[in-house]
Amino acid sequence: MLEAIYEGERFNLHSHLSMQESIKAEVNRLKKAADKGAFTCPYCNGILKLKAGDIYEKHFFHPSNSCSISEASETYQKQIKRESKKHSVMKEIIYDELKTQEKINDNLRVEYGYIEKADEKWKYYPDIIIENSKTELAITILTDVTETKDSRLVQQIKKRNKYFKTKNLKPIWFVEETEQSVDMDRRVIHLWEAELDIAVKMKEDLKWEDTLNHLKTENNLFDLFNYHHQNAPRKYEVFSLYYVKSTETNITFTIQRFLKDQISHPYRAFALNEAYEIKMATALLTEDTMQLSDPLIEAQQRESFLQEALKRDKENVAASIQESVNFNDSLVSQPLSIAKRYDEVGMQAILDDYIKEVKVISASELSKYLVKECGAPSQTYLTGKYQIYTKVCIALNGIETSGKIKLIRKDFVDDRIYEVIEN
Repeated sequence: MLEAIYEGERFNLHSHLSMQESIKAEVNRLKKAADKGAFTCPYCNGILKLKAGDIYEKHFFHPSNSCSISEASETYQKQIKRESKKHSVMKEIIYDELKTQEKINDNLRVEYGYIEKADEKWKYYPDIIIENSKTELAITILTDVTETKDSRLVQQIKKRNKYFKTKNLKPIWFVEETEQSVDMDRRVIHLWEAELDIAVKMKEDLKWEDTLNHLKTENNLFDLFNYHHQNAPRKYEVFSLYYVKSTETNITFTIQRFLKDQISHPYRAFALNEAYEIKMATALLTEDTMQLSDPLIEAQQRESFLQEALKRDKENVAASIQESVNFNDSLVSQPLSIAKRYDEVGMQAILDDYIKEVKVISASELSKYLVKECGAPSQTYLTGKYQIYTKVCIALNGIETSGKIKLIRKDFVDDRIYEVIEN
């Protein structure tokens, strides 16, 4: 273990040695003091000795049987070894804030994870455990994420998340704010795989989901906001990430909600809200569970998003209607002078002349033209569509391969629209 009590104060061996000019000389001094009983366990008050060999990392140990908390502390210290120095600062400030709330909330219990569960000898420990009348939360802070560490870190997170859930804990991760990467102009969040894996659903996420899944629009949200996406979801699932920033005396949280999109590298998501910052006291409000949001801001952002989506959908629908009107006008204005008898010259000869006179071709409208103006067979299917429509589509596909026309829209089985390239 790295922690001890020395002269009435908490002493961290790793932090202390990192500030020394001559580590070897300081270790010798500390070892002599430890041999004389100067260091005690902060959990059981037992005497600690100092192990300072070259093979293992320098650490304190119980010369007799270790207490359960010191053993848990050693497990936890190995677990957080990769974290930056900011990790301990953030953890302490969050812990102190929650402890303050514990004093005024009889239903709230707050403790470091390795202390709270030491007797159970867990494989992994969260930084802090919060328990109230309804749930237990496992809070863990994530710092120092890099590309080289990301894939390894993801595996560790998966194992810890799964483990905490088997212990009936809900894992909540706070990510160092320096990892945040959002481009709201394109509604995109660029993510580490680790960030994607620790995203959670909280109360406000469920409210967002309800709003989005009851939103009546002609177009999906990804298209409405011009978001470059892989596949538009049939059902919207909202997740959140919580970024944390520390100063010497305070911590603030930034809340980012999103819809998952690309779940392979490079990892991306659709940003729902303009990430907003709140004070720790608001974020950590724990009446029933951790709030991790400002309900007033959330309601305002949902309403703003809803109105923007409806506005964009209305504009898109109006543009589509105008496009259809313009297209129909172009069909009406097409010349009839090219009409020839279908039974005399055949379809191909008529089509060769037809594409010389028009700019846009509708397979459905062309079928009607052949029947009504050129005397083509008028038999129809039960749906009312002319049977000649199939032959028209086959013929147009053949012309497209020649490069004279280009398919620009397909309305399922109802129609195919081509642009004439060459007149």
